[in-house]
Amino acid sequence: MNWKINVKQPRDLSVEQADELFRRLAVTAIRIEQINADHEKRIADLKNAAVKETSPLELEVKKLESELKTYIRSHPERFIKPRQHATDYGKYGLRSTASLKILDEDQVKSAVRAAGIPALTVIEHLDKRILEKALSDGAVIPGCEFRREEIAGYTVFKSLTEK
Repeated sequence: MNWKINVKQPRDLSVEQADELFRRLAVTAIRIEQINADHEKRIADLKNAAVKETSPLELEVKKLESELKTYIRSHPERFIKPRQHATDYGKYGLRSTASLKILDEDQVKSAVRAAGIPALTVIEHLDKRILEKALSDGAVIPGCEFRREEIAGYTVFKSLTEK
């Protein structure tokens, strides 16, 4: 049963025409899900094949990387100037890094408070659940209001999209 549906005036549809409109929407949504599921499976298969193919290579990289780092740490005198040894494939050697490591967070917080260092930040946010409860309990809170409204929606049965 194919109804000609005047999309410009959906409010004038009969129940049967609305059912047909929803059937078409559901069939299209189901097809989209099927196409996406098929492509997701292909992607998963490709990723699994890539993992299977690259796993031995990644193990080899880790082994070689460990050997190179051992060599560099064993001979720091070879990496004074220049600190990096250049090759046709890139460079390797020593580099300096700096990072902050907090060993005892509570101790650091106490110390920065005592020293007046502005290293602590406080983030304020509104808890909507508490505001909703307060409003429903009769509180008047300027700047917010609790709204109830009807929204149009639809649900396509999951069982249809999983075929």
